[in-house]
Amino acid sequence: MKNDYDYIISFMINRCSMLEKELSRLSKRKNTNVCKDEKIKVSQRGQKYYYYLIRNNKHGEPKYLKQSEIEIARNIAQRDYDEIIKRNIEKELDSIKTYLRNLPDLKYEDIYDSLIEGRKVIVMPFVMTDEEYINIWQNEKYNTKKIRPDDICYETQRGEKVRSKSEVIIADTLYFAGIPYHYEKPLQLGKRIIYPDFTVLNVRTRKEYYWEHLGMLDNEDYLDKALRKLDNYEEHGIREGNNLILTRETAKFPINISNVKDKINYYLK
Repeated sequence: MKNDYDYIISFMINRCSMLEKELSRLSKRKNTNVCKDEKIKVSQRGQKYYYYLIRNNKHGEPKYLKQSEIEIARNIAQRDYDEIIKRNIEKELDSIKTYLRNLPDLKYEDIYDSLIEGRKVIVMPFVMTDEEYINIWQNEKYNTKKIRPDDICYETQRGEKVRSKSEVIIADTLYFAGIPYHYEKPLQLGKRIIYPDFTVLNVRTRKEYYWEHLGMLDNEDYLDKALRKLDNYEEHGIREGNNLILTRETAKFPINISNVKDKINYYLK
């Protein structure tokens, strides 16, 4: 959130600087060969364009411009185009400068930090810091899917039990990247409760994603169940590329750690 705000302000300041340079560049190519009272009219017949000169201070019909006079039309059209560009640049500049001029001294997210300690202890912050948000999100209590005593399981760096070596790879990669995650946290989809392999958090945007690892795609029964689960996600608005992250593997093509890292950088950083 903070980074987004700073980026927007920086973008606006840079945009102002660029627009002022463009305005200066535009003024240097002002066409002095055109009378301000002259305009052109353009008509089309078939694939051909015809140009007519209109003088506002004179009566009479528009004057047809022959091919040898086309430079007159070109100069007037360029003048009109440049004037539109100038008006739009000036309007945008004025809008950006007005916005920047009217910004408060502090963003509302920073007001709590600006308070003296005596006020902080009696005030409830309106905005949680990332650390506070992560702490509340990560410590949420939930009933996960039970791992039976006879189930094969593996331990992650965080000390939890997961069902496959590939899930260890995903969990540990998330852990070392500093990405908060839940393992097999229940999710209500309609009347059904499912257990995504991982529920993960993009701290910067505070958006949740569901991460499913499709680990046995060469197993027909497993594939059928996986496709039903993915269909259920889509029916409830959870789609890959939006809020669903998928990794895949078969016996011949095991999980790709680089691909896991790429997905973390793309969705969760």
